[in-house]
Amino acid sequence: MGDRAKPDHDVQRDFREALARLNAGDLDGAGKACEALRRIAPDDAAVLQLHATVALRAGKPADALGSIRRSLVLRPGHVPSLLIAARAARGAGVAQQALAPLREALARAPDHAEAAFLLCQTLLDLGDPSLDRAVEQAAARHPDNAPAWQQMGLAFQRAQRPEAALAAFTRASEADPMLADAHFGRGLALRDVGRMEDARLALQRATELEPAAAGAWFALGLTCQDLLDEAAAASAFQAALDARPGLAEAAVNLGICLQRLGDMDAAIEAFRRAIRIRPDTLGRIAQAVTAARTGMLWLDPAAFRRALGA
Repeated sequence: MGDRAKPDHDVQRDFREALARLNAGDLDGAGKACEALRRIAPDDAAVLQLHATVALRAGKPADALGSIRRSLVLRPGHVPSLLIAARAARGAGVAQQALAPLREALARAPDHAEAAFLLCQTLLDLGDPSLDRAVEQAAARHPDNAPAWQQMGLAFQRAQRPEAALAAFTRASEADPMLADAHFGRGLALRDVGRMEDARLALQRATELEPAAAGAWFALGLTCQDLLDEAAAASAFQAALDARPGLAEAAVNLGICLQRLGDMDAAIEAFRRAIRIRPDTLGRIAQAVTAARTGMLWLDPAAFRRALGA
């Protein structure tokens, strides 16, 4: 590490102090220490890398990108710096500029998982046709990286690519069969592609692994409804409510299931609970109560509202 104004060991000491502050989460302290270092050693590649890291964590990706590019001029091909450059470019809204450093990082370190999955994410964001090839390469080199495949599944899900999401969530669940979120994501993706029986099995597994997962219970209830199994749906919606008492949608759907099962008293109680949680569910409840063959006809809207406690 170069130094013009201080003995070399002082710069190293200050660098270690700045790094310690960064690792402790003290961004303000790390930033100040890093600025002092930049005044002392403005052309030091490691100092520039540290400054880029601090800037990126502080939400200043453009500053990070400037510093890391200078660092790479001084230390070309440095894989950690290439990854910082890619993340800074993505954060600065110029994702296209992340591709070159990521591809160089993978050329230098073909088994680098972070670079492989970040490249996939970037290609997805850009709608780049080389995405499928990058996913295949990631699958070949990193089949057992369950957290990364879980994140890719979520990314594909947000991009409304259910088949790709299903493949990613399936890889995550195979890599770690105890990862409840992977089974949950897989169940949602299976619903999206119309495979309801398979979705039911995946969502049941998710709830077995994480009994407090209200979202998985709710999705399981919807799936059972789609499969016309109202009793199973009612149990799932009740479990969703047990896990998250404020989930109004589960209370509404529970009431609809109970109504279809012919238990109108229990259905009305579920509807009352939904309205207590969120009064704007009244419209949907009113439609459900009057539309089903086991429903009730209310000629007086005010009496209906009173019956539901609205």
